[in-house]
Amino acid sequence: MPQTGLGVALKTLRERRTLSLREIGQLSSVDHAYIYRLETGEKTNPSQDLVEKLLKVLKPGARDAALVMWLVGHADADPSLVEFVLQDPSISIDVFSAAAGIRHRGNARPAPATIITRIKKAFEDEDD
Repeated sequence: MPQTGLGVALKTLRERRTLSLREIGQLSSVDHAYIYRLETGEKTNPSQDLVEKLLKVLKPGARDAALVMWLVGHADADPSLVEFVLQDPSISIDVFSAAAGIRHRGNARPAPATIITRIKKAFEDEDD
């Protein structure tokens, strides 16, 4: 199964809290096996209610919570971009969602840092 952006986000946030799959399962009342399937990309369509239960336990900041909720409706988001954005708190949800919405021709996809730089520049040019 290919990894999903949502799976990357959930796993990253869980590891930040140093919680095991069983611990987050117990704290959120969500089956740990289902959480594992979300993290690995085997499952891709969780309900908003289920994700909110996980977020209560994961306690991310407002930006990361918004990112996760955005990913619920956008299963095709690039996992490497999600990972990059989660590592850099200076990237806003607006910049992320614009970057995630870019479609590329061919098989070559620019590196996440390149995409984010281009989006930030476009946003700056708009402001001028």
